[in-house]
Amino acid sequence: MYFFKRQPGRQFVELSIAILVIWAFVANSLVPQTVEAKTFDFGLISRFFTQDNEQIVDDSLSSFPSVSDADPRQVMWVTMTAYSSDVAQTDSTPCIPADASYDLCEHYEEYGEQNTIATNFLPMGTQVRFPDLYGDKVFVVRDRMNARYGRGRGDFWMPERELAKNFGVKRVQMEVYYR
Repeated sequence: MYFFKRQPGRQFVELSIAILVIWAFVANSLVPQTVEAKTFDFGLISRFFTQDNEQIVDDSLSSFPSVSDADPRQVMWVTMTAYSSDVAQTDSTPCIPADASYDLCEHYEEYGEQNTIATNFLPMGTQVRFPDLYGDKVFVVRDRMNARYGRGRGDFWMPERELAKNFGVKRVQMEVYYR
């Protein structure tokens, strides 16, 4: 029973620490925070914005690397199926994937491109390739699957239900790149 009783000295220490923490918080919020700011001379970079200069910056240095230039971060075997923008296969907004800023149907109509996949184990925006099926074509993770599908499973988006149905189920190698 002795171990369960609080000792008066311990109560004093706990109360002292609590008062110290509260005092430090209040004192810190009353003191103005200062930062040493340095000015930047924009005249140094004005030559980049003048029309008299010809090609100053090399375009190859200012562009982002493409997937074709990089090595995959990971290579794995996954089971892939396909789905289409059908209410029976999706939800009440069949053309809008989990990445709500993207419209699958509108993009397909405008560019004729189907480069979206759904997975639960990769972050949204991850770029992947399936060299055995599609060669160097890059797909982007823009959608999620039902929670019952765990790691190692994915879905290709296809514009028509028949194309998705004919795709079936395939075990393929997936190269994972970057966001």
